[in-house]
Amino acid sequence: MNNIAEALKSAMMARQSIGVVLLLAAVLAISMNRGFFREVWNDPARFWRVMARIAAAFGAVTLIWVALLDDWLQLVAEPYRLSMPWDYQRVVLDPIDSTIRAISIGLIAITLLAIACLFARHIGGYLLQAGTLVLATLVWMPFFIMNQRLNAMIVQGAEASETLPEVLGLSAFWVVRMGLGAMTVAATLMIVMMLMALVATLLLDVLGLRQQRITHEADSFFSELGRRADQREDIPLKALWRPIRRPS
Repeated sequence: MNNIAEALKSAMMARQSIGVVLLLAAVLAISMNRGFFREVWNDPARFWRVMARIAAAFGAVTLIWVALLDDWLQLVAEPYRLSMPWDYQRVVLDPIDSTIRAISIGLIAITLLAIACLFARHIGGYLLQAGTLVLATLVWMPFFIMNQRLNAMIVQGAEASETLPEVLGLSAFWVVRMGLGAMTVAATLMIVMMLMALVATLLLDVLGLRQQRITHEADSFFSELGRRADQREDIPLKALWRPIRRPS
C-alpha cells in the first residue's frame, strides 16, 4: 500500500503532469472542432496552407518538448519571478537548464506567431484581438494567484501524506490544481499571442495578405433553410384577414 501511495505522490508531483494534461486538452479541442481545423488546413491560398502546417508542426513539437523537458507552470511564472525585488524571492528549487529553457521560449514564440496570423485570417481582426487580450489579462491574475496557493498546498500535503487514503484525498486537490494550472498556462499564452496578433495583423494588412476567408461551414444549414422555404405555400395576407366583430 505504501508503495502505491508513493507512486501516486511521485506522479502527482512530477512536473511532466501539467504537460500531459495540456497535450490531452489540445487533442480534445482539435477533435471537437474538426470542421474548423479542416477549413484552416485546406485553405485555398498556398501561403495560409503553409502557415497552418507550420503552426501544427511547431505546436506539436512545443507541447511535447515542454511536457518532457521543461515545466509549463515554472515557465509561465518566470516573468513574475524575475520581477521580485529580492534575490531569495527569485530562487528556483528545481531549475531548468538554460539551454532547454531558451529552446522552449523559441518554440513557443514561433508557434504563437503562426497561430496569431491564422487567428487574424480565420477568426477576427483588431477589435476581437483587443477584446480577447483584455479578457485574458483579467482572468490571468486570479488564476495565477490561486494556482500558486494551491501548488504550495499540494506540496505541503504530499509531505504530510503517508497512507493510501491520505494520498487519494490529496488527489482531489491535485485535479483542481491541474485545471487551474492549465487555465493559467492558456491565459498566459493567449495574452502573448494577442499581443503578437495585433502587430501581425497590421503587417498582413500592409502586405495585403489578410483577406478574410469565406467559409462554407453554414452552407448546409442555409441550403436546407432555403429548401424548406421553397416548399411552403405562399398564402396572401388578404386570405387570412377576418373582419373584427363587435360584441353584441
